[in-house]
Amino acid sequence: MDLLRIAKKYALVNAVLHNGKANPDAVIKKIVIENPAIRNDLKDPEKRNFIKETIFKVVSEINRLSIEDQEKILKKEFNLSVEELLEAKSKKTREGLPPLPDADKYTKIVTRFAPAPSGALHIGQFLRAAYLSYIYARKYDGEFVLRIEDTDPKRIKKIYYKWIQEDLKAMGLHWDKLVYESDHFDLYYKLARELFLKGRAYICTCSTEEFSKYKEQKKSCPHREKLDKVEDWDKLVNGEYQFRSAVIRLKTDMKHINPALRDPPIMRLIKNVPHPRTGYKYTLYALYNFACVIEDHMLNITHVIRAKEHQTNEDIQKEIYQAFGWQLPTFIEYGMIKLPGMKIHKRYIRNALRQGDLSGWEDIRLPTLRALLRRGIHPEALKKLAEHVGMTKNDIEVSLETLYTFNRQILSPIAKRISFVKEPYRIIISEVEEPIEVKMDWIPGNPKAGKRYYRLLPVEENGKKSIEVFISKDDLSVIHNAMKSEDIIRLKELGNIQVINISEQEKTIEAKLHSRKVIPGISKIHWVPGEDLYIPAIVNMPDGSRIKGLTELEAQKLEKGDYIQMERFGFGRIDANEGEIIIIAYAHP
Repeated sequence: MDLLRIAKKYALVNAVLHNGKANPDAVIKKIVIENPAIRNDLKDPEKRNFIKETIFKVVSEINRLSIEDQEKILKKEFNLSVEELLEAKSKKTREGLPPLPDADKYTKIVTRFAPAPSGALHIGQFLRAAYLSYIYARKYDGEFVLRIEDTDPKRIKKIYYKWIQEDLKAMGLHWDKLVYESDHFDLYYKLARELFLKGRAYICTCSTEEFSKYKEQKKSCPHREKLDKVEDWDKLVNGEYQFRSAVIRLKTDMKHINPALRDPPIMRLIKNVPHPRTGYKYTLYALYNFACVIEDHMLNITHVIRAKEHQTNEDIQKEIYQAFGWQLPTFIEYGMIKLPGMKIHKRYIRNALRQGDLSGWEDIRLPTLRALLRRGIHPEALKKLAEHVGMTKNDIEVSLETLYTFNRQILSPIAKRISFVKEPYRIIISEVEEPIEVKMDWIPGNPKAGKRYYRLLPVEENGKKSIEVFISKDDLSVIHNAMKSEDIIRLKELGNIQVINISEQEKTIEAKLHSRKVIPGISKIHWVPGEDLYIPAIVNMPDGSRIKGLTELEAQKLEKGDYIQMERFGFGRIDANEGEIIIIAYAHP
């Protein structure tokens, strides 16, 4: 076994999959898996020390390289690409999902994602309810249903019907069947009437406070024992009922140990709000649990995948299933996902929108899918995160860094590189006698993506020829250190300079060109060309702040939606190309 070569291979693989930093322990594990015989060597103290020292040395060398260089070496020496590694990892993860319980009971697996059109979809809905339902349907060659739960006219808006479908398509989740619950209002009426006629449901006009008292006392409300007539039902359905509020309650057990299961409501009267699809045609609307049971039964849903916080709803639904004599589907519950720093509840977002604190559901401060995609979070990165968190019943906290790591892996091979400098300082570089031509890859390692080309022409003033470029204020410390120590620093792809003077008041730096050849070990900074070869840019940050600066003129070739990597600053996406200025949405470092 060539230990150096195999260590280099797995160090590179581990590094490109983990933001350029390989983990020695992970490398050792991979080597042992491929070469089980090495276990015996690891039992010998002397051999173990040699193996570990060799691996640590290789890992240290690999970790000093840029991700771009790591990827180039991996492709050149081992014929492996990041895309191939990610696909293999994704396939392994997908195949590693736990099997669906009771899968062998059904001839065809049918799952569903059932959002309410009460806002744009957010990351919490996608990671489990949407993606897991989708991926399991695909894993078992089954059917994935998108069901729009639009039975509450007070909460829903017409535009959200469209957005739900747009968001899922943007994420690459394509449904086999699209269902609107509002198409089935007549069916809900019919089935509720059946329960009413069988004595399993009754009309209740108690106020919420009144019924709560009966529930606490484990006593029936007066309406439960009243012998309702068919005429009463018809009046309620036809909107002729004299009461402003009324609900249909399912008769269960008013002494049930769980108060929520004491005669739960299944339909309610709403007279004053038109429905986006049916207007004022209906006044009696099915509540969530009632509509959910009917739809799941009619669609032959085999597996209901949802958060464990729905346990009470599940218990109520079981009572409804029992009342109709229908077969229960298999219920699968998962824990809550906490994303520190993200307020994912639609209630918070709606309030902020109404108060004018947000520009819309695409505001990049939000955790909505459309906001995350706008920032430059790739759909595949969100899928990777969904597979990463899986379907554990435990509540888990997921760092956004995990999402960003997945996103870097996916964007590195496809994002176009540009330079962006904030709070720019001008560097006047003297002793430039000839024009300097600079060619930089749009995407390193991808010659088909082409190059950005600049021809920097020296300008003569007071007998000296010079060119100018801009750097970020963030790199002033590098400039100061170079001037004090009389060291040279490298402007990436352009050349090496020696700093002569700094004027922070005028935001100007004087330097002279030292050479153009690559010198290992010296500090490198990025830059934007001066003269007429730059364009103003604004980077909108996820915390709501805006960073103004300059970007290179070639950025004008970028279009809205293009993924980019700003040199030494971070990933993002072109939000707008306005000709005179480029607007960028920032994703992460």
